[in-house]
Amino acid sequence: MGKITKKSLSAFLAAVMAAGTLAGCGSSNGTSSSASSSNNSETTAAGGASKVDTSQHVDLTMYLIGERTPDFDEVYGKINEILEKKLNCSLSVEFLSWGEHDAKYSLLFSSQADFDLIFTASSWCHYEQTVALGGFYPLSEEFIQTYAPDIWKVVPQMAWDQAKIDGQIYMVPNYANEFGQDVMAVRGDLMKKYGFDDITSWDQLVAFYKACAADGIYASQGGPWFQYFQSKGLSITGGAPKGGELILYNTQNPDDMEFTYVPEWDGFRDYCIQMKELVDAGCWSRDVLNSTDERQVGLLTGKTAAMIWNLGSCATYAKQANKEHPEWNVTIVDPNKSMPKKVNSYINNGVAINANSKNKERAMMVLNEFYTNPEVYDLAMLGIEGKHWEAVGDDQYKVIDESGYGVSSNCNWGWNNMTIQRKEYIENRTALDDRIDELRDSFNANIKKDHVYDGFNFDSTKVSTQFAAVEAALGNYFDPLKNGLVDDVDKSIAEMKAALESAGIQDVLTELKRQAEQYAAEKQAK
Repeated sequence: MGKITKKSLSAFLAAVMAAGTLAGCGSSNGTSSSASSSNNSETTAAGGASKVDTSQHVDLTMYLIGERTPDFDEVYGKINEILEKKLNCSLSVEFLSWGEHDAKYSLLFSSQADFDLIFTASSWCHYEQTVALGGFYPLSEEFIQTYAPDIWKVVPQMAWDQAKIDGQIYMVPNYANEFGQDVMAVRGDLMKKYGFDDITSWDQLVAFYKACAADGIYASQGGPWFQYFQSKGLSITGGAPKGGELILYNTQNPDDMEFTYVPEWDGFRDYCIQMKELVDAGCWSRDVLNSTDERQVGLLTGKTAAMIWNLGSCATYAKQANKEHPEWNVTIVDPNKSMPKKVNSYINNGVAINANSKNKERAMMVLNEFYTNPEVYDLAMLGIEGKHWEAVGDDQYKVIDESGYGVSSNCNWGWNNMTIQRKEYIENRTALDDRIDELRDSFNANIKKDHVYDGFNFDSTKVSTQFAAVEAALGNYFDPLKNGLVDDVDKSIAEMKAALESAGIQDVLTELKRQAEQYAAEKQAK
């Protein structure tokens, strides 16, 4: 088994993370106190009023993750009208696609690209790695309170604590309760055709995949790796190699303080063998690793029977698929239905300032507008009122047309703020709408106990050389194994283990263990 031996830690850890729940969330009206009709705006910091000079116009650049939608520039043109008036600045946005951000994100910093703001996230979107490279500007409490006072009022202390690396904050975390549980948007017509009323277990998922392949259709755009280890109660470890996937922990058992090093885990071998069987049967394309398609493309184009993502994203694209192809009757299933659900840490989405930005103060003020100004927030999340959506009361919205912009489809997640976020009003409810609500209700009724490692994030600074070598070694083995694209599973796992040993994985594991023990001890002391 792939357990890293650890000295036993006491059972206090079961409820540690709950202690700070939502502490510090104050203002809910979202009115930006940094706004002023003149070019000199007043901001109020903890120590009193502070004059912020905005007399000089600046042009800012922000990087987001995903693809530019057809109406994106029109929407952000409206946002820029507000920014010009209130902060005397403009904002241009560049995108790193889902298929390229792993390769290009770090290059922005190593090449010293000229930009100001960038989306980031713990584990999956380069937060810890970029901090280790010195790419993000450290955010002191005074800096946040001076240039983003409304954000300071909204974001709970727990979120700021989660964002700290070596005691320093490097991102503004989002403020929304999100479930770290993958589900599947699935074509209901195919489920009915193959005799499935629901898919609630790993065995049913595999059976559905095989039924799709036997019918000549790809089940998904790759192997369901997250579904597998989540079915075992495991979760990624923040900041660990490969977006946290190389080192897992038992998130379902707060008393289990050991880590699972995936290459030495019997479960990983079992998974890889199953994946080889599935890909050989035709459950997904053998060319999947060369594809640059976004994960929703297969479902929306009819190339695959399902897509795997979080509930919100699956709901968005399931609705789009049903609008374009109502005969598909796309629904959502939870292959880990019986498993208690994990709530993501707040740093699962966020925004950071480039350490080389020439306009750090103005960048923070702009982020304050995105995060807490309802007008800007609605534009970034929903698009243009009257064209893409219309208001229903003070806190709901109704979709008019999602084809040009889309709800939460433009990487607005970095400034999620549930205190001002509108909820969708659905006039003519469908079976899919009922299914989404059913799943959300079941998730909220079945939240797992907190595990101290849910908020832990590994800082690879002290082993940066080994960490980089490990990431490079993984590139030759991990993804092919996860997708069944190897001739001999045991041989490939052995070769991967040897390559990781040569790269210095033991140094990484030792440092991760040390930090985890220190983190847990600090939580115990609070």
